[in-house]
Amino acid sequence: MQQQVPQQTPPEQPSPEAPSELTPQRGRQGISLLSTLAMGHSYVHFSGHAFVLLLAEAVTSLGLGPSALGIIIASRSLGGAISQFPMGMMADRFATKRTLFMTAAIIWFGGFYFLVGFASDLVVFVILALFLGVGGALWHPPAVGLISTRFPDRRAFGMAIHGIGASVGDIIGPLLVGALLLTFAWQSIFKMILIPGVIIAVVFYLLMRGTTTGHARGHTSMAEYFGALKDAAKHRPLALSVIAGSTRTGGQMILLGFVPLYALDDLALSKGLVGAITSMLLGLSLVSQPVLGYISDRIGRKYTVLPTSIILTILAPTLAFAGGAVSLVVIVAGIGLVMFSTALVLNAYGLDIAPVELHSSITAAQFLSGLAMGAIWPLVAGFVAESQGVESAFFIASGLFAITAVTVLFLPNVKGGKPTPKFAAS
Repeated sequence: MQQQVPQQTPPEQPSPEAPSELTPQRGRQGISLLSTLAMGHSYVHFSGHAFVLLLAEAVTSLGLGPSALGIIIASRSLGGAISQFPMGMMADRFATKRTLFMTAAIIWFGGFYFLVGFASDLVVFVILALFLGVGGALWHPPAVGLISTRFPDRRAFGMAIHGIGASVGDIIGPLLVGALLLTFAWQSIFKMILIPGVIIAVVFYLLMRGTTTGHARGHTSMAEYFGALKDAAKHRPLALSVIAGSTRTGGQMILLGFVPLYALDDLALSKGLVGAITSMLLGLSLVSQPVLGYISDRIGRKYTVLPTSIILTILAPTLAFAGGAVSLVVIVAGIGLVMFSTALVLNAYGLDIAPVELHSSITAAQFLSGLAMGAIWPLVAGFVAESQGVESAFFIASGLFAITAVTVLFLPNVKGGKPTPKFAAS
């Protein structure tokens, strides 16, 4: 009788202490869920990364310098960092309300972009950028936590489909903004973003109703939640994966802020072309995300993310030697193919080894640490670029990508595929 007990709860099935939402999502329901999440994620990234191009134009038109750009980007990152932990806690504590949190994120972006359209000085820009950062916290912990628990056997691939929506937004945002800047002032474009935000929020909520019920339970008490969180804080591989992700994000934020400024001011490229180049930085992951997600689910996270981190380390400083549009496009294309996809794999790593009842909180921790780096390093890069030239920012980004690669070397290789109600890779 004692030998038969383990067969009643095999390791690939949720344990009694794991939430019932570990049941994998299949068929049309799974496709519908991922498609709807990808649509909402597309708007979040459309507005988020249209910001970097509009910001470059605003900084130039208002007569501000690279340091001002760094301060504004840092402020947005700080707003996201401050709000990540509370949002992760709420998304895990009230897992059945994840649709409401994500809908609020869409409306939040549209509303605060509308307000940015009235900004006329650095102080107002910094304050509104701080509030804009909250939008990402409203979206990512609930969305990624939902995907992770609904697709435990295809976690990275499910996150890749969600990421494809982000890539679509990353492509459309800068391209559309670059085209609109030929006709409209940057203030008017900021205000326009509210209209599609309201429409998409309504459609998203109607499609998502019922998809987050029946499987999620949340924590029964705050004591239960903080007890699980305390255990997570002591877990070394989980902490290292978060650190690796944060340094990668710091490098990404520098490139997103300073590549458009470099292209506009130093290389004197047209606004439309700069919009296209900016969209490539994150948009090309549309191609690579499902590929790297599928590969990492099969061979493991470490062996997927280590080569891409090395590629980023090598390519980032070569941006400083781009002599014109062609060379810049080639280098940006190489970076764009792996930069955002690397984040996907690192995020999946943390969720592979963390207890399921903390998946939104672990996602929040990943974004919190990344946004902290995103607040500090663009600010540092901005002041360095003020005295040493914009090209110096690219060397700082390369150093951060190198730290990511070294940190990954100390991580055990982990594959997705099974729910993990207890810590894995201990």
